Amino acid sequence: MNKLVFSLLILSSAVFSQPNQTSFIPLSVDYSFFKGSENQIYIEVYLSFFEKHLQYAQMDTIFQAEYLASLEINRDDSTIFREFDRRLSEVDSLDYISGQRKFINIFNHSLDYGNYTAKVTVKDLKSPKLGEYFFEFETPMFLHGELALSNIQLCSKIIPDTTKSDFQKNSYLTIPNPENTFSIAQPVLYYYAELYNLEISEKTAGQYTIHCKIMDLENNLVKDYPAKTVEKPGVSAVLVGGHNIVTLPSDTYFFTVEIQDQQSMKTVSSSKRFNFIKPSKQIIVSSDSAGTAVAAHINISEYLQHSEQDLDREFDQLTYITSQEQKSIFQNLDIESKRLFLAKFWQKFDQTPETEINEFKNQYFKLIEYANLNYGSMNKDGWKTDRGRILLTYGIPNEIDRNYMAIDMKPHEIWHYHELEGGSLFVFADLTGFGDFDLLHSTFSRELYQPDWERLVRKTQGGVNFESGPN
Repeated sequence: MNKLVFSLLILSSAVFSQPNQTSFIPLSVDYSFFKGSENQIYIEVYLSFFEKHLQYAQMDTIFQAEYLASLEINRDDSTIFREFDRRLSEVDSLDYISGQRKFINIFNHSLDYGNYTAKVTVKDLKSPKLGEYFFEFETPMFLHGELALSNIQLCSKIIPDTTKSDFQKNSYLTIPNPENTFSIAQPVLYYYAELYNLEISEKTAGQYTIHCKIMDLENNLVKDYPAKTVEKPGVSAVLVGGHNIVTLPSDTYFFTVEIQDQQSMKTVSSSKRFNFIKPSKQIIVSSDSAGTAVAAHINISEYLQHSEQDLDREFDQLTYITSQEQKSIFQNLDIESKRLFLAKFWQKFDQTPETEINEFKNQYFKLIEYANLNYGSMNKDGWKTDRGRILLTYGIPNEIDRNYMAIDMKPHEIWHYHELEGGSLFVFADLTGFGDFDLLHSTFSRELYQPDWERLVRKTQGGVNFESGPN
C-alpha cells in the first residue's frame, strides 16, 4: 500500500510522468491578509511545489523523501517571525511518484500594520536541492467601523468541514491554489474571503449583496455573475463560493468580488489575478499545397516501421487522454499523417524534449502494461476495464483497500486519491464472480456517484439480501 505523510499532496492535472530531478526546487507562493485580533493583521502564506523535485531514497522496502519548509518575515533588518515545517513522504515504489502532483504548505502569523520582507524556503533533506522565494508586502488597514473586505484566497477546493487541520478555517476546508491557475482538469474557481464591519440596526441585522465578475487585463467585462442578496450573520461574514470557468479562453484574468451593505449602502470590493489554461483546439496535423504532411521539426522515425493497424491500436490506447476532436481528426488521416499525428501528440507531453526519452509516454505505457497484467480478463484487456480507465486517467492511487475474503461481501476494492478534490475514493466490485471489477461509486465530482454501493456488494443467501428491508 502506498503510504504518504505530509501537509498535503495535490494533483494539478491529469498528466503523469516519471520524476524529473533538478538541483533547484521551483516554488509557487501566494498570500492573503485577514483581520486579526484588536489592531493586528493576520497573514496566510501558501506554498506549493512539484513532488518530482524531491529526491526519494530507498529505506528497506520503501522509498522516502523529506523536506523542510520555512517562512521568515523581516522588518527593518530584524527577523520578527520564523517558522519551520518538516514533512515526510513514503512510497512503496518510485512508480508512485507523479510528475504533476504537488505538495502544499501553509504558514500564518499576526502582524502590526507596516512594510515587511519575507522569504519562503524549501530544503530537500535527502539531497542538496533548495528552493527560495522572496517577496515584499505592506499590510492593509482594516479601520474600526469601516466596511472592509479581506484579500480573496483562490482555492482548488472548498467544502464544509469542522475537522481540525492546517487548511480548516471558519468551518470550511480550504485547499489553497498558490499558482492561482485553473484548467480543464480543475475548472472550478473556488474563493474564500472575509467581510468586516457590516452595519447592524437594533431591529434587524439586515442584508448585504454580493456580486462576482471576471475581467480581462484591459478591464473589459468577461463574465458577470448574478448578484445575490444574503442575510447578515452579524457584523462580519465569511464569503465562500465557486464558479465553473471551463468556457473561458486560455488567458489571464481578474476575479472580482463586490459587496454592498444594504443598510449603510456602502460598497467595497477586492480582486485577484488568475490564469486559465486549456488545450489548444488547433488541428495538430497541417499539409502543404501538395497534400504532404509538414513537420520538419517532428521526429517520426519510431513510427516508420509501424503498420496502420499498429498506429490505430496505439491511438485507441490514448482514448482517455485525447479529445473527441482529436479522435475525429485521426480517423480521417492517411497512414503518413497518422505517424505525424502520434509523434506530435507525444511531443506535447515531453517535459524534457532535449533528451531522447519521453518520460510521460513511457509512464503511460507502463500503466497500460500494469493494467493488462492485473486487471484483464478473458474478454477484455486490462486498460479497457474500469480500473484501467481510472488508473490511466488519474494515475496510481495513494492507497488501495482490497476486500476479497469477506464472508458476506463480494470482492471489492476501494482506491483512495488524496490529491483529487482534496481527497476522493473509487469503489470497484466483482459482481459476477468472473474477475471483472466494475466502478460502482466515486466521490470525485466527474465520476459515478452511488453512495449506497454497499447494498450492491452484499452477498445474498437463498435469494434474500443479508441487509434487512427491501433493496
